[in-house]
Amino acid sequence: MTSWTLLALVAFALAFAQALRVDGWRKAFVRACSSLLRPDQGSSQLITVLVAARDAGSTLTPLLQDLYAQDHPRELVQVVVVDDHSADDTARIVERMAVRWPQLQLVRLGDGQGKKAAIMAGVKVAAGAVVLLTDADARCGPGRIRKVEQAFRSGGWDLLLLPVRTIGEGFVSAMQQEEQAALLGAAFGLWDEGRSLIANGANLAFRKAAFEAVGGYTGDRWASGDDVFLVQRMRRDQRPIGFLLDEDAMVTVEAERDLSSAVKQRLRWAGKMRGVRDGTGKLLAGLGMVLPWILFASSFVLATEVRVGQGWFFIWALMTGAWCAWLIPVIGLTTDVKHWLGDHSGSLRSVVGLIAFTMYAPMIAIASLFVRPKWKGRRV
Repeated sequence: MTSWTLLALVAFALAFAQALRVDGWRKAFVRACSSLLRPDQGSSQLITVLVAARDAGSTLTPLLQDLYAQDHPRELVQVVVVDDHSADDTARIVERMAVRWPQLQLVRLGDGQGKKAAIMAGVKVAAGAVVLLTDADARCGPGRIRKVEQAFRSGGWDLLLLPVRTIGEGFVSAMQQEEQAALLGAAFGLWDEGRSLIANGANLAFRKAAFEAVGGYTGDRWASGDDVFLVQRMRRDQRPIGFLLDEDAMVTVEAERDLSSAVKQRLRWAGKMRGVRDGTGKLLAGLGMVLPWILFASSFVLATEVRVGQGWFFIWALMTGAWCAWLIPVIGLTTDVKHWLGDHSGSLRSVVGLIAFTMYAPMIAIASLFVRPKWKGRRV
């Protein structure tokens, strides 16, 4: 066996192993989409919806209207909005609505700042045994709280991961939609493996007692990562983690409208991954990110060095199989997730999105080691 044949075999083996894993995620996702929650067990319980808000005056009112219109008994829904030193009319919006809505409560953040401090402050005043996190720019349907509360009663979870749909107009938004659909599939697949690693803080729920038992975010020095670090703490404490794939439990957020904002958002997200302590999980995630570059480099070397008569046909059969093994399962998973989210754009857009992600993800990961972008006026 020549060294070039060995190189092609290694590339194919890596791609095939990744294909088997992603295909497992896809099958698990399809199974979960067809499963239903078990029937209600017992009476409904009080649930606290916690909204950490900073300068959210332009988006908060529609969200609060969505929460007011929930089909869960209104007296069993406490909504806590924690104002994180907003400079706009965020607090006034809550105060005006609270006049006619006794279950709506405003908490002004004290000396601390940032989303984690806001969540910690909100949990302290939460009256419900279950706390449901919601970003201030999200929208949700009327059945969300009911489905989340039912999942906790029937599943016995301490932490519940929930779906988020990204929408928007234009090419930049479309690429974010593709990326987030793929990440939703990956998040579910990792959970199905028993290796929950990523979550979305726009839609996340936990038992208050479990949050307090793991220390919340006490001692956490990272400005971002309220979602993944809570998952990490729950895993470390061996707390049961669930994942509810239900359209009624989903929230919708708008994609960043321009490229600059999208890049800054991804720099924030990438930066927090340095604090994740799951070495094996990070290694596998990194391998998945660089795999297409490994395939590209291998293809370039083989195209330069291998000639017809030197095992050319066998080598390129392996490389063609490797590229197909990388591309097809990821596109299949993304397409299934998109259809479940109600996005029926074709697979061609998913291919473009995957190629774009392949190009910018490593650069974002490297840049996040040095660049600290600002978010709502703060360095993160």
